[in-house]
Amino acid sequence: MNKERYLSEIEKRLLSHFSASRDGYRPPSEDRHRLEGFIQGAIFMGFADSKQLGALMEAVHLSVFGQTIAQRRAESEQRWQEEAIDYSRYEQPTYERKGR
Repeated sequence: MNKERYLSEIEKRLLSHFSASRDGYRPPSEDRHRLEGFIQGAIFMGFADSKQLGALMEAVHLSVFGQTIAQRRAESEQRWQEEAIDYSRYEQPTYERKGR
């Protein structure tokens, strides 16, 4: 196994993982764990360090989503807050609400 082939496989798996997420599918946990294992293997074998692999992950994420991981995470948190449900009508006891 050579370095280029190994890193290419990591890139391919990252692309598959992010593409599934973009398309609305939750990638299987097994695939994510295998990807994490591949990444740890690259570090262990000295093919890349965590900084280089982080940059690879960022580049693949940018190519799939058109934004960085941090930008997407911030957008996702913002969207969650906008979709907050107003529970104030339930603060009144049920028997009083039914009488309306």
